[in-house]
Amino acid sequence: MDLQKFDGSLSEPLLFQDKITNINKNQQSKTRPTESYHGKASLLSTGMLFGLNPQGIVDSIPHPNKPCLLFSDWCPIGACAHIALLEKDWEVRDTTFGDCSVDDKNESLFTVVHVCQALANHDDGGMRLLKKITSPKGGKEAVGNTPVLVHESNIIIESCSRGSGLLGLLLPGYIDEAVGRKNSLRPDDAVGLYNMNLFIQRHSNLLYLVDELICSQSSIHRLKLSSDLLSLLKTIDSDLHKFEGPYLCGEQFTLADICVYPFLEQIVVVLSHYRNFFIPPSLTHLITWYDTVSQRHAVSLATADRSDISMNTYCYEQKGRKQYLLEVYESQVRGERQLFRELNDDMGQAGVNVYREVIDEERRYKLCEVKTCQKLQKCIIS
Repeated sequence: MDLQKFDGSLSEPLLFQDKITNINKNQQSKTRPTESYHGKASLLSTGMLFGLNPQGIVDSIPHPNKPCLLFSDWCPIGACAHIALLEKDWEVRDTTFGDCSVDDKNESLFTVVHVCQALANHDDGGMRLLKKITSPKGGKEAVGNTPVLVHESNIIIESCSRGSGLLGLLLPGYIDEAVGRKNSLRPDDAVGLYNMNLFIQRHSNLLYLVDELICSQSSIHRLKLSSDLLSLLKTIDSDLHKFEGPYLCGEQFTLADICVYPFLEQIVVVLSHYRNFFIPPSLTHLITWYDTVSQRHAVSLATADRSDISMNTYCYEQKGRKQYLLEVYESQVRGERQLFRELNDDMGQAGVNVYREVIDEERRYKLCEVKTCQKLQKCIIS
């Protein structure tokens, strides 16, 4: 319609209004929120069927209108997402309420659900919820790994396969984009953003080297891994030396720091104890960085001694952070991860590590014999 020829008749305004309506509809369709690749969480699991107060409702996240992280508090990949959420939470508290103490009671920006995947067959709230969210039919065989974030009913699952070299930054990146102030964990200039992404790429093999060094049963392979890991630590130390400031990108704490710290904690606690691998004192920039990041409020919360909820969820017995991590990785260092899972899934419970009860060689050997016989009998019968 040529607006210059509009004569004021009733038919023309109606046509014009129809066109405006169509334009608005098109704009709305273009701005419609994108659905997650993994789909939406069910209304039951988000508690939306029951309004804002889902007390007494089984298998629903704690608060339907807040991001909810399903994770294991010992897992470095889960720690990356947890630290990102805590950074966002602390930022909101500090901006809204001023200086906040460590035991601050203000309402949190997000919620968490602890998941003990070694107790997959037990009646555990976190495990039930994980099954419901990640498996369309709620079946055990389709249960995904943690961490998983449920935000605005969207299911956001971390993608990080062992040995892939990926550091598990999908969730922290999403959190920085969607939760709290946008992009506060990224530099706000293009060069700074480039530096951050470059550091993430340069350090991306950290997950694989640390995990492989913990789990490898070959002393020759461990020597090679130790050499490669030391070389990577020297690279990180060199990168820290390039900029003035305590963090990889200078004064700002970014995703580049988040994706490195949890694996450095594994080195400091687990590898030093089980594999006699230490960060050399000559890497002064790396050591200073580790101490500085450890003192950040969000990081200190994420790596604190276990909470009562943690003690009542996982099949581990140690409460202190260091001893807890050593207990978690004990079976992996021995190459008995599968035995640990089978023992605790069959007979374990929250706060009781059945694997530790049979840790001596003779009892463990006998137990393996019994379980092997049971499997053989089951095969013969079937």
